[in-house]
Amino acid sequence: MSKLKKLYCINRNNSIGCGECKTRNVCLLYGMMGDGYDKNMPIALQSKVSPRFIINCHDSRTVFKANDVLEFEVIAIGNLAELFIHYIYAFESIGQKGLGPEKAMYELLSVLDEKGKAIYGNAVLIPDAAATDIYTYISTRINHCLDNQENIKRMTLLSSIMLNVNCENNNEIVLFSAEAIGRSIKERLSRLKLLEKEDDEKLNELMNNYRIINSINLRLAKTKYHLTNGQKTMIFPRFTGWIAFDNDGINPYLEYFLACEKLCIGRNILLGYGRYIMG
Repeated sequence: MSKLKKLYCINRNNSIGCGECKTRNVCLLYGMMGDGYDKNMPIALQSKVSPRFIINCHDSRTVFKANDVLEFEVIAIGNLAELFIHYIYAFESIGQKGLGPEKAMYELLSVLDEKGKAIYGNAVLIPDAAATDIYTYISTRINHCLDNQENIKRMTLLSSIMLNVNCENNNEIVLFSAEAIGRSIKERLSRLKLLEKEDDEKLNELMNNYRIINSINLRLAKTKYHLTNGQKTMIFPRFTGWIAFDNDGINPYLEYFLACEKLCIGRNILLGYGRYIMG
């Protein structure tokens, strides 16, 4: 994020926050991060920010040597998909100046679209990158699962999830229930402006469907996150496992669960939280 701030933030050299900035409505950085983002605050302290891009990486290595290759996925949501060249520029610039405290330099070898076609390589950009809307993804997932007789009634966590639920004194609590899951899905899709009135009504039904969850098998641990200045460490809960739903009960809401496979749910999405897959 620091590189993107240096590239695109008009107030990068002063203390003016995003909420006070008069150009935030046309700011690429603010558009990427979503309402409530503040450039002056560490990401770990902005758990409620609902970003319009997702970075997925399934490579767990933390140490790399020369000629190692790291692959990752960037999902740009809404009109950000049309601005993907800015992500390429940012990643390439970081590689030239160095990443992390050791300033490790790297080369951006190539960028592929979702169909596996190369759209960037050797400093050459190929136009007309393939893009798919979320509705096509949902349809494709349902057809794939039906054709392969896969069980899509179970939510398997790919990362920890912090659901959008508060207790009475407004402190965050960890709770996996139909209400918490439904609220998290609804808030995510609503912030991305993907819900119609009938969708709101269906997700309200989900939040009140106390029989939809059949069983929960989760293990709780903790993970540390070091703030940028290195003077403070935050502790977050980390869950692994799965949640099994009633076969008939989940069917009316399955499209929302599948949509958020791609879009993530809950808090701290920018820290890699909120990832899961149905199956």
